[in-house]
Amino acid sequence: MDQRPTDNDTSPASAAAPVVSQADREAEIQRLAGEIGRLIRDSDPETREELAHTADILLREEGLRPNFVTAGNKPIANPQERPLNPLAAGIALMLIGGAIALLLPFVGLALAACGALSALWGIAISARRK
Repeated sequence: MDQRPTDNDTSPASAAAPVVSQADREAEIQRLAGEIGRLIRDSDPETREELAHTADILLREEGLRPNFVTAGNKPIANPQERPLNPLAAGIALMLIGGAIALLLPFVGLALAACGALSALWGIAISARRK
């Protein structure tokens, strides 16, 4: 049986051809993304969502390797290097203080006040960083 490549058939040799410059690489990625989008749009409406989800997963698995860092794949800094923001603790203390204030008003209000101060401190830290 003689198999002849069609127009839609891409040989592994052409798919593995090295792209030299960053601009060529970006152009090739855009072209392939456009082709994927066209194939998804041309598919049945019932399967479009599943195909888009599958394409997203495959692109992430193929493109994002352990040593590959992007905006969504940045490694988390060491806990010693990463400063803590008291905003989350302040919000939690306010909620817990509000609930306890129903049973023990003084203790609950004191916790809520500590939480408010902690939340304000966290907001100030966040505003100063930006």
